[in-house]
Amino acid sequence: MAVRDLRLKPHLTLLVLTPSDFSIAPAAGSTAQLDWATSTTGQSVLDHGQSAASLLPRDDDVVLVLPPRAVSWHRLALPKVGSTRLRAVLDGLLEDRLLTDTTEMHFALEPGGRAGQTVWVAACERVWLRSWLQALEEAGRPVSRIVPAIWPLAPLGGPATPGNDLTPAPTLHWAHDEGNQVWLSSASPLGVRSTPLPDGGTSAFGDSAFSGLSTTAGSVSNELLNADPDTTRLLADPAVASRAERAFNQRFELVPRPSWLLQCAQSDWNLAQFDLSLSAGARRGQRLRQTVRRLRSAPVWKPARWGFGALVAVQLLGLNMAAWSERNSLSAKQQAVTQTLQQTFPNVTLVLDAPAQMQRELSRLQQASGQLAGGDLETMLGAVSQALPGDGLAAAAVAYTPGEARLGQWPGGEDTLRSVQDTLERNGWRVRSDGAELTLQPGSRP
Repeated sequence: MAVRDLRLKPHLTLLVLTPSDFSIAPAAGSTAQLDWATSTTGQSVLDHGQSAASLLPRDDDVVLVLPPRAVSWHRLALPKVGSTRLRAVLDGLLEDRLLTDTTEMHFALEPGGRAGQTVWVAACERVWLRSWLQALEEAGRPVSRIVPAIWPLAPLGGPATPGNDLTPAPTLHWAHDEGNQVWLSSASPLGVRSTPLPDGGTSAFGDSAFSGLSTTAGSVSNELLNADPDTTRLLADPAVASRAERAFNQRFELVPRPSWLLQCAQSDWNLAQFDLSLSAGARRGQRLRQTVRRLRSAPVWKPARWGFGALVAVQLLGLNMAAWSERNSLSAKQQAVTQTLQQTFPNVTLVLDAPAQMQRELSRLQQASGQLAGGDLETMLGAVSQALPGDGLAAAAVAYTPGEARLGQWPGGEDTLRSVQDTLERNGWRVRSDGAELTLQPGSRP
């Protein structure tokens, strides 16, 4: 059976599960029993067991394996149609091949299969499959992939046909238990079939409409006797290996159920297609919801939740303490500025804006003593004169109001205007450019 590289991320755990009796019985809600296996590498089983859906391990990626008799296989040549019409086309092509209404079936194409090709189509009962998906969803284990337990094999040479004996045809036979019946499921390039073994008791579920290509145990035995050992593999669950060996007088290689489930999860198959499609975005959403549920309620995360709560509380306390300290520091600075203003200018009794009031009082003192203030015209013109890049470049138009001078009609154009503005700003003046005119106001330094 072809396998694929899971490319699991470090510490990403894979949970593979299947109905415990490997049957086509419907799911029984959160109490449904499932066999499961976990792996962190995708190559070896980390842990395995059997439990109800609600008691399954909480893992990152959940893969549901469908029993062999729950899936039938059909080889179809698909016409070239759009993806939106493909499902309707499958209904028409499979209408005469199935014993039930196609609207009650779920279909899935082989990996890489698309319209315009001859592909294998897997079919299973939609209500049955939905019941298992819903049971796992309700148990907090949403499924990210759906894979078959066995599927048609790829031929070793050219296309395989019923009458083409020259084409090497690899075959896989797997003996397994389903309820009270032992089955031999066989896969080859021609399809999949499930055969009940003799002396295995009566199946708890009877014959299935999804048994694939039926055959008698005797004809299977003859097929095994004439099989090419280079292209045929005989595998069996350890619990039924002795019965299979007695029935066919052949040696079977032992493969425990957990290892088989892991091999199924490594395949390229994903039956979650069409109306059951699980997109990458949906899988990410499922994993996010699963993570949130785990962090919120899982007992193993209780210390982490307490630690996180304590960390948040400490951070909030620290932020409040820092804000309180900053407010006290700012208040102390404002009080110091207010005291400096009132000590320097005792006539100021009401303090609204200490820096602005101190600047006005200082300007009054300068005017009273005959000194030029920063907002006087002479001071502003002197600053402009020092900022000119050369002689004869002074502004031809000057408009003055107390504390503000507007200078226009510069002979040097925009270059002179930009040079004067940059120099004035470096010297601490507030300068605003409006077309070809500069507006000058005292800044912090004059």
